[in-house]
Parts: sequence; C-alpha cells; structure tokens
Amino acid sequence: MENIDFDGVNGPDGIINIYNETGTTPADGTWRIDPRFDSAFDVASGNLFMWELKKASTIVTQNDYFFELRNTTTCGDTPVRTARLILGPYSGVALPPSGPLNVNAQGCDLDGFNLFSAFALDSNTPSPHSNGEWTYNGSSSSFVKIEESKLFVDIPYQPGLPLVDQEVFELTYTVSGIFGCSTSQSTTIRIAMVRQVDSGEPVITEICEDDLLAGVYDADINLRDDQYLSGEDIEGIWLHNLDPTGQIENEQDSMINLRAIYDALIDNGNNLRYGCETYNFIYAVEQRSAVCGDEESTVSFTFYEQLRPFNQPNPPPQICRNETPGDLDLFDLLEFTTEGSFDFIYKSNSYTNWRLVSGPSNLGLISLGSVLGDYTYLGSIHTFGAQPGTYVFEYGVSPWINCDASAPIECDPFANSGEPNYCEHQCNVETALVTIEILPFDYAGEDTKDINLCESQGQVDLRSLLRTNGNTIATTGVWTNSAGDVIDNTFVFPNSNSSQTFTFTYSTNTVNGCVDSADLTFTINKLSNAGEDASATLCSDDLTITLFDLLGGNPSTTGTWAGPFGYTSPDHLGVFDSSNVLLPILGAGEYIYVVPGNPGCSASDQSTVTITIVEPVDIGSDRSETFCKIDGRVNLYSLLDRDTPRIGVFEDTDNTGALSADGVVEFETLTNNIYNFRYVIANTLPCDQSSLNVAIQIVDLPTPNVPPQEFCILDAARLEDIEVDVLNYNWYVTLESEIPIIDNPLLFDNQVYYIAAIDVNNCESERLEVPINILNTGERFANGELCTLDFQDGVSPNGDSQNDTFDLLIEEVYNIPEAFPDFDLKIYNRYGSLVYEGNINTEEFRGESNVSVQLGDDLPSGTYFYVFVPNFENNLPIQGSFYLSR
Repeated sequence: MENIDFDGVNGPDGIINIYNETGTTPADGTWRIDPRFDSAFDVASGNLFMWELKKASTIVTQNDYFFELRNTTTCGDTPVRTARLILGPYSGVALPPSGPLNVNAQGCDLDGFNLFSAFALDSNTPSPHSNGEWTYNGSSSSFVKIEESKLFVDIPYQPGLPLVDQEVFELTYTVSGIFGCSTSQSTTIRIAMVRQVDSGEPVITEICEDDLLAGVYDADINLRDDQYLSGEDIEGIWLHNLDPTGQIENEQDSMINLRAIYDALIDNGNNLRYGCETYNFIYAVEQRSAVCGDEESTVSFTFYEQLRPFNQPNPPPQICRNETPGDLDLFDLLEFTTEGSFDFIYKSNSYTNWRLVSGPSNLGLISLGSVLGDYTYLGSIHTFGAQPGTYVFEYGVSPWINCDASAPIECDPFANSGEPNYCEHQCNVETALVTIEILPFDYAGEDTKDINLCESQGQVDLRSLLRTNGNTIATTGVWTNSAGDVIDNTFVFPNSNSSQTFTFTYSTNTVNGCVDSADLTFTINKLSNAGEDASATLCSDDLTITLFDLLGGNPSTTGTWAGPFGYTSPDHLGVFDSSNVLLPILGAGEYIYVVPGNPGCSASDQSTVTITIVEPVDIGSDRSETFCKIDGRVNLYSLLDRDTPRIGVFEDTDNTGALSADGVVEFETLTNNIYNFRYVIANTLPCDQSSLNVAIQIVDLPTPNVPPQEFCILDAARLEDIEVDVLNYNWYVTLESEIPIIDNPLLFDNQVYYIAAIDVNNCESERLEVPINILNTGERFANGELCTLDFQDGVSPNGDSQNDTFDLLIEEVYNIPEAFPDFDLKIYNRYGSLVYEGNINTEEFRGESNVSVQLGDDLPSGTYFYVFVPNFENNLPIQGSFYLSR
C-alpha cells in the first residue's frame, strides 16, 4: 500500500477504487465494507484509503477486509458479489538518525517511551501497521520490558560528571504478512534513553509544642540527613530564596534550628493561638536532558499547638427530673484556659467527643460517629423524666482541632488505634469530667381534660380522675381552683340548671424544691331531656315544618329524629321543606325524638310528634284560550280540564264586568287583550283553597275601509282590482256567507260584495258592504273623467312586430273582444269609402281591404277613419282616425 499512487499527484497516497479493481460499475450495485472499517471507505465513489486500515492481513480472518456488492432492486438483501482485500505488511519508516549516537529518537526512563514516536509520518508516509511485534536487539541490564509499544528501561545513577546518564537501545518492529504478499516486513530503530533525576524521598515531621518547650529540638539539624530526606541525587541545591524562615543562607546550606523557628512563631507570647504551622524546605535537582524534567522534594515540619487543660469548676448542678424542657448542653459546664489575651476554647464537631463515664444512662447523649451528621461538641442531653442519680460524662479533644485545614475529616479522641474513626497523632489528647445530679419529685399525675360526669353522681374523688404515666400519684399535694383557693380532694357537685365545667390544679413539692402539678378539667352534665309530645295537621300541598319547634318543655338539642318510611334526621331540628328537593318528603305518622344520655350519664329520653296530613282537591292545571270577538261569548266551565271537578266558582280577577254568575263571559265590552279569571274550590282546613287561572285572549279586528267601487266597462275589472287598506281579508257574496270567494270574478254593474279583515287564527272583523258601479262608454266617473277608449294612431304592417295591426288589445289594458264580444268595427278611407269591416271573428286589420270591391288589396299609405260600435247595453260608438304607413 505504501507504493500506490491513485491520483498521480505528489507521490503515493495508498488509494484504490473497488469498482476498478473488481471490474464493476455503480450501475451494478453499491460496494459495502465491514462497519469497523467504514472510515476508510467512500461508499459513493468506491475509493478505499488503505492508509486508514491499521492492520496487515494475516492468517487471522478478522484482519482480512471483505466487501459485498448489493443491488436491492434485483437481489433484495442478498449480495451480488463479494471481494476480499489482502493487505500486505507495512512496518513503517524510521525517523532519520541524528547526533553522535546515530539514534532515531530520544526518551526519558520515567514513564516508558512510545516507540511509534520514532517513525516518520507525513502526507507521503503512512503509519506502520499496528499488528506487528517489537524485538529488543541487545542484552543490557537496563532493559526492563516492552509493553503495548512502550519501552521501559531503568538507567542507573552515576554521581558526578558527566551529568547525562543515558543508554542506546536498538529495537526491530516486524509486521507479518500472508501468502500472496510479503510474508513480513521489518523496521529497526535506535532509541537513546535518558535517566530521570531524583531529588530524594522527603519526610513529613510532626512536632508537638510541649516537645519544643521541653528542649527536644534545641540543637541544629541537617536537612540532608536520611531521617528528613533520603535517596537524593547529590547534584541538587536548596532553594534558599523560598525558605520562609531565612535559616538556609545559600544553595548548599542545609542546616536549620527548629527551636529558633518556634520562638519566632509565638512572637514572645503574642501568637500563642497559632493552631498548627508548616515549614517547607525545597531541594531541587535540574534535568540532564530536555526529554526529562526537573525534580523537587519538599521537607516539611509542622508545629502543633499544645492543648490547654479545661475542667468543671463549679459544684455539679442539681436538676429535678421533671424540670422542663430538660435540655442541657454539657459544654456550658466547662471552663477553659486563658493565657494573656488568648482563650483556649475547643469547639469542633469533628475533633471532640463526649462519653458517659458512669450513671444510670447516657441521657440521650450523641457521641461522634454514632449517628452520622447529628453529633455536636455541645454534649446535648435530655434530663426530663430521667432516672434520679449522679451522672459523670467526659469531654475529649483531639490535637487535630488546631489544624482544620490539614486534619482528617473526623477524629475521635477516645478511640483506640485500629478502630474506624481513630486518627493517630503525635500530640496528647486533652480530657475533662463533667458531673450532674438528677433529683426525684413527688408525682402529681398528668394534665387531664374532657372528662364528663353525670349530675346524679353527686360527688367525686378528684385524684381518681387524673391520668397517670404508670406512676403513683402522691397524696401530699394540694388542690386549688382558678382563683387560688384550696379545695378538698372530695368535690361535692353544686346545683345547676345547665351543664357545668370546672378546672382545678393539683400541686406537689419536695424538700429539694422539685415541684410538680397537673391540671384537671371536667364537666358535670345534666340528665337528657327530649321535651313533651306534640301533634300537627298539615296540608299535603305545603309539607314544610320543623319538628323540634313543635315539642313542649325545654328539650335538649343533642337528639335526632326517626319516623315513617325509614326517615332519620341529621340533627335535632327535623326540618321538612317541600320547596327543597334535597330534603325528604314529610309523611303522616309518628316521629320519635331520641336524646341520648349526656356524657357521663347513661339514660336516654324520647318524645313523639304525631303528624296528620290533609289532601286538597285536585283542581287541575291553568288554562288559556283565544277567541274572536265576533264569537260573542264563552262558558268558562267548558275550558276546564275534563278531570277538574265542577263544584267551584269563577272569580272576575281583572274586574271586566263581563262574567255572569254561571261562568259565561260576554265579549261585547271586551277589546283586544288577555283577561284572567280564577276558578276556586274550597278545601278542608288547614288546606287553602284549590284554584287555577283561566286566561282568555280576545281578538277584535277593525273593519276594512273600502269605499263604493267605480270602474269603466273598458277596464274589464275583476274582484282583485279593488284596493283594500288591510293585508289579510276575505270577500263574501252575502253578509251571512260562511265560505269566502276564492276565485277572481269579473265585476258587473250593480253588484254588491262583502269584505272582512282576518288574522292568522281566522278571526274576522265585521263585514263591510261594497257596491260595484260599471260605467258605459261615454259616461263619466264621479271625479269627472270620461269612460272612453283611445285606439292607436298609426298602423305600419312591415313585420317589425310594432303596430303591424289595428290592435284590439291595447297596452295589455283593454281587452276589447272580452269586454264587448258583439262589437263591430268599420274603417273608411279619406274619401269615405268602407275598406274594412270586422268583429270578434274577423282577423285584425293589417292594412288590407276585406270588403268585396277591394278584397285583398293592400291599401295605400294615408289617413283612415274608424267607427267602433260596442253593441253592449248603452255603450256609445267610438270614432277616430289613424295613419297607415307603408
């Protein structure tokens, strides 16, 4: 692969095309490679970048590269063809040798050297295959191993000059091949490995303040001694400029005095609370070659402030075991050392601990590590209810308390070596004892309330009412009331008309001043009272009542009701309300009121309310009807429901004055309106009257205003031509006709018709007489207009459908043949000669003569004269002229 140049530009590139190599084209399908090698294969073009394949082909099949040609159109998911790439071995090209040792690379013996970093790698040189093997070509004792292409060596230290300690190692990298290609390929490299310098193993020294004060560290010490620094290269120096104490004066000076450092630290007593202080002295060795690094070692000395003593200075406190709240912090009983202006008070939740030394119990004390996160240095205990006796506790402080920044997370000063929370320290733990005494008291019982007694008991032993926690109540106490007055243990009930509640206090006191008390609250209840029996009668149309209100006497409100049909009440009232659908319906029968015995009293009491229900007459529902005023009257009894009893009377609710005693309403005085009448039937008490409302609506239509009618006979008028001032109406032939005229008859002279207005309910107004007068031609209307006919003034028989004939249907207004079926028409020329004669059976005049002399002749243009004779009753002839145009 290192020799293939696909594009012929800039030397080898290691690219081949699978389509070219297999003699296929993209039309045959798509070549695919194992997904592990997708990054080396361009599916779109078929280019394989062999330099991206990191292993040579071997007899191990997982290093072979297989391809599949797939064409889903013709073969589905079955490969069309397969191909296998056998990739020859490539062991890479070493970097050019350099330097006097003629090596390809240089490395440090500190962490192992990556051998592949000795190979060339650029755009024309691929990296070697990764499945080769390394061989060391030598026998040096400095060689350690080759592991995962890393060379590990251990170059021995040679003190003094020359400073660079190094050794050259020759190694060969061999990549195996497979039959058909090179069986293997090898590359040899030379690596110069340099020793890493060693600044030595430092020791951290912890020094307690009491040792310093005792003179243990008064003499000078040499930091190069093995007890402080061991195994260091001798070529190193001390970094005196980083010395915080100023005792190291130059690079080779390694002498210091710890007592002098301490004296400077406490500053003549001005810095006694220094806690802990660390001093670092740095020894540095410079690297021998750029491939390795410098190294430093820090020799540390930490001074720990000495713990000052603390104790319980006062007499042990005495605490009554019933004293509340009973919370005490043992830490508050300690007194700590003060030196000069410094207080040596030790508070820490991680480096202190409390423990019980002696006593009946630990009083709920939480020790370090016993409950995660709950411990505090306060030493909180709970004395309330504790067993009387003397309790001794111990408070311990770990020296780590002075050095929070460098201390372990948690250190128990009482723990022994080997226990989980033990933190070993060079300095001593400081402890102190704390003692308390818990005193007994005379038990007065527990606060007691909600006790109920019955008045029939008469008296009670008050101590017997108090609750206890299992202890015996002392008899040495004293009872007092709320005013502070002393009362006897035997309490006699006072007389009362109602329940009474009392509160008393029982108090005890010991010679040591331990007091106790208990409050007692109780109620003396009356015997229960259900009141006196009662009865009530109700009408079924108003079943609203409260049973409790019917009881006599002074009943208690703690009872409930039970009655017919499984009725029970939720309270003492027994409410029935016919307008409330959520409440039950009242039924006839006995309702029993039961008052249970009051608390403390066992006997109950009951009373009875008897309910009687009267039914009213079922009168039916309200009625309403509409009537035409011309109907004249109506009997209201006829409007009632069929099931409504006819035993009641009607009342004139609206005071119309039109109602008779027998229930008849006369319409004569009524107008357009709705009138209400009430039908009433008397009931048995306590039921009110049964009644319903009857409403009648009177429809009174106005008479139409239609005057006598005049028409010219030439109008051929019909009934619908009469103008009427209302929208809805009927015409009748006579005043008494029941059937209206439904056609549209032709009007004749001296006829009489009758008209009435109507509404949607077919109510009619009074009928109006309308006379008809038909004028003959030549007669005049009442307004002076003449009843006559003006024929057209021209005839032009040219076929344009305009005035082609002497038209007897004039402007669709006058229908001559219909109005005068016996008419006669004569037309004369200007010389007086008859040229046309016609009647209802003759074709209309079209400019042609129809008389014998000129029969069929087209008449010339000119003026012609006509005489129209109606031949109907007294209608006069009509004369005129027209112009015939050709």
